[in-house]
Amino acid sequence: MPDSPVLAEIKSIGPHSATISWSEGFHGGFDQTVYYEISSDNTYTTWTPIEIDTIGISETISIRNTAVNNLVEETIYYIRLYSTNIVGRSEMTDISTFTTTGIALSQFCFI
Repeated sequence: MPDSPVLAEIKSIGPHSATISWSEGFHGGFDQTVYYEISSDNTYTTWTPIEIDTIGISETISIRNTAVNNLVEETIYYIRLYSTNIVGRSEMTDISTFTTTGIALSQFCFI
């Protein structure tokens, strides 16, 4: 079974997107697929899983960046990661939170 990925950082947070920096855990001898799950439900009952990447056993552990898109402005999001391979699924990472920004008025042109 693969080890859990590591969520290193949530950065470049905007009104409709953010970037997560993460690294894969030990693969257990098999290719692994890494997913993140995201929710805006503070009861943690509704999660949407998104496949990030499939990583081969010959790849080295490195920091990777993934865009998280189609977010709603000024919303709190909860995110966690996990890996799967033919042996099973890793544990989930701890839940991290971030809040999207609002759209600045300077982005609009008033006539």
